[in-house]
Amino acid sequence: MGRKKKESLTRFHRDNIVQSARKLFETKGIEKTTVDDIAKEADYSKSTLYVYFKSKDEILQTILLEQMQLLLEILQRNNEEGKAFKESYFTLCAEMVAYERSYPLYFALMLEKIELPKEESQEENVLYQIYEMGEKLNDEVAILLKRGQKEGVVKKDLNLIFTSMFFWSGLSEIIRFSGQKEDYFKKRMKMEREDYMEYGFELLLRSILA
Repeated sequence: MGRKKKESLTRFHRDNIVQSARKLFETKGIEKTTVDDIAKEADYSKSTLYVYFKSKDEILQTILLEQMQLLLEILQRNNEEGKAFKESYFTLCAEMVAYERSYPLYFALMLEKIELPKEESQEENVLYQIYEMGEKLNDEVAILLKRGQKEGVVKKDLNLIFTSMFFWSGLSEIIRFSGQKEDYFKKRMKMEREDYMEYGFELLLRSILA
């Protein structure tokens, strides 16, 4: 079998396993889904599944990496549209809200701690790839902030690395917290989740405006 054909077949089997696992994680839950469940859903034996993935965790990490790539593409597209800083910022907020509503499970996973691999061949490890993807996400936020500085609306003395991480964590937490407290907002504050997020996004923005 030629190398390209073998690589294509491997990719096909990995994709089949990943899609089967995704379906189970989203319907049954991550904790309740076993490797046996995934193998059965993918129509493979358990031993065959282990040819392509070391564990359920590695399958989940592969899905998370794909989801982070999707989010990166959203950020890149927003940065490439050439809008003014403030419009681009609120577009990003809206895109992240839409992403969380479409993929709540993976949005939450992105905010969890990622342990970096200790092996020498880090580049081949999916955890390392997730870490690198996180850096790319931070870079896209930094690009947005730089544009704001050039327009004169964002403070010039900001540490862009720290501010990018602050913004990323701030936006993510506003979205996550608003989902957890949605019923509370309605009952105690007579406020919709969207109103809380809008207020939070505006407050976060004010913290860096010149």
